[in-house]
Amino acid sequence: MRFTAASLLAAVVLSQSALAAAPNMREGMWEITMKMEMAGMPGGMPPQVVKQCVTKTDTENPQKLAQGGPGAERCQVSNYQLKGNTASWDMACKGAEEMTGTGTMTFSGDSYTGTNRMSMKSGGQTHNMTMQYSGKRIGDCK
Repeated sequence: MRFTAASLLAAVVLSQSALAAAPNMREGMWEITMKMEMAGMPGGMPPQVVKQCVTKTDTENPQKLAQGGPGAERCQVSNYQLKGNTASWDMACKGAEEMTGTGTMTFSGDSYTGTNRMSMKSGGQTHNMTMQYSGKRIGDCK
């Protein structure tokens, strides 16, 4: 399904954006687990795990990470806010599979959890999905 690839792209863009501007965010290698649930998709997708090296420069420039990845240039993160240990934002992606949504992440030292709720138009239909995130620092970048 084409909307699965697009939703994973959105997940990576959002998690990278939130990581970069996190409170108490330490540079290093991070492991990010994403689980997506969508109506009409029994059992959802299996969790996706990615590893990403976050440098000190990355933590100082959240837009650099938010714009990374294939196809990410069509997505725009807006209304980003950081209150205490919780980040929130809105997102919109243009193109054949338009998406809009909101997200939040709460950070706890070397880990975080978060949720994104997205709505995507594909093939003349609207698909609503929820993505659950967890991230943890697993060491230094190599």
